[in-house]
Amino acid sequence: MWPKLLFDLLPHVARLMPVADKYLSSRSSSDKAQETALATLAENVRGQVAEANEGINRQLCEQSAQIAEIAVEVTRARMGAENIEARVAKLERTAGTVVRLLWAVVGLLVVAFALLTILVVRMVR
Repeated sequence: MWPKLLFDLLPHVARLMPVADKYLSSRSSSDKAQETALATLAENVRGQVAEANEGINRQLCEQSAQIAEIAVEVTRARMGAENIEARVAKLERTAGTVVRLLWAVVGLLVVAFALLTILVVRMVR
């Protein structure tokens, strides 16, 4: 039974073989064309990504240099501020000393004026 069925189908299979071969060969060529197109697209994307990465790396290098310059300027500003704070503290101490000396001078002037007044009053009598 099977051999007879195979013999009956053999002429149909023989007619279908060229059609199947033609389909598979066209399928293969379209697959190759798609593979080539995808490879070209991948190369274009890689090139664009490489260019974008180069730009980003360049910007990062520039920003790193700017940050380093800013760090130096901040350090200088901090040192300047600390120097000014030390000078202001010294001026405040000096001003405190001057105020105390002024109070002492005013006190001495009051005492001298009182003594002079007493001396003048005694001389007049």
